[in-house]
Amino acid sequence: MTRIAMFCGHMFNTDAEAEAALTERIDHALTKHGVTVGYGPLACGADILIAEALLARGCELQVVLPFAEEDFIAESVVSGGEGWLPRYRACRDAAAEVRFATPNAYVGDDNQFAYNSRYAMGLVHLRAQMEGCDTVQLAVVSDKVASLSVTGLAGTVADIKLWQALGGTTEAIPAGPVPRNLTFPRHKQIGDGTKREIRSIIFADYKGFSRLGERELPLFMHRVMGTIAEVLNAHGDHVEFRNTWGDALYAVVDEPACAAAIAIELQERLADLPADLVPEGALAGMRIGVHYGPIWVGTDRITGNRLWYGGEVNRTARIEPVTPVGGVYCTDSFAAALLVSDSGFCRFTPVGKVELAKKFGAVELFRLEKA
Repeated sequence: MTRIAMFCGHMFNTDAEAEAALTERIDHALTKHGVTVGYGPLACGADILIAEALLARGCELQVVLPFAEEDFIAESVVSGGEGWLPRYRACRDAAAEVRFATPNAYVGDDNQFAYNSRYAMGLVHLRAQMEGCDTVQLAVVSDKVASLSVTGLAGTVADIKLWQALGGTTEAIPAGPVPRNLTFPRHKQIGDGTKREIRSIIFADYKGFSRLGERELPLFMHRVMGTIAEVLNAHGDHVEFRNTWGDALYAVVDEPACAAAIAIELQERLADLPADLVPEGALAGMRIGVHYGPIWVGTDRITGNRLWYGGEVNRTARIEPVTPVGGVYCTDSFAAALLVSDSGFCRFTPVGKVELAKKFGAVELFRLEKA
């Protein structure tokens, strides 16, 4: 049976003697658990050693990077020495697939690493659910953190804690005496107190709105936008931000499970529309796109209100136009986050890679439905 591993571990400098012993321990762990597929990043040290061991055994390597590759190489590969770069490239080129939690730049935010870990874990769970196989986490750790007493938003210990909180099994592999004299690039401070948070994002619009006549608009505002308001209000403070213009909705929700519930409920409540809101010869109804990722939160300089913005918000806005009327499409990162949050009230149907609106690129999408 296929066993899928999510791998992680400490970064370190090259050291032939220490690496050889660690590689043996990694190989033993792969054999012990019968791992055939591995998901994880390619940081210097443990990640690359695990990736090399997987490839040497003929296993499938799925690379999951947290942000733009150039930034990842600077931050997490050559920080352990230039000698890691050709090994990184060899693993990357041999991987079955390379995914990016976000294609955007690194902005000095640990949320980006934490988000990538959740993304990788979710991808493991998503594939395991689709193929009916087991999972395991392989984590290379030093003796100093073996007790998991170290705290932090991101890092190997945080990854282990999250995986085990989800009921997963971790195979802790001792790092041994590897050198950890890393050199990281300096980063300029961005903004003036602006921060980033990982949130669920909903975009929706009403196809057919532009064909409604002046007489139908009050009914639309009452029946459609009024229903949307009722659904959002029912979820209280979980909806941290909402905005609308014409027929569109943009909402930021704190938890993936709550965002999924809102999207599904909106389509259920708006499934039976008055005939006056369906223009003759036109297809009318809501289209909803859902995503999950790190976004900026600050203050709108024009209105003075709270504002959530960034590349992941723009990405979500491009999903809704390619979603069929009456449907909910979500990204693989949202599906992954929902699985990590252990929500069983909905199911995903793979749609495949879909070209987003306004030439925003192709992404893997899923149809989100009530289970």
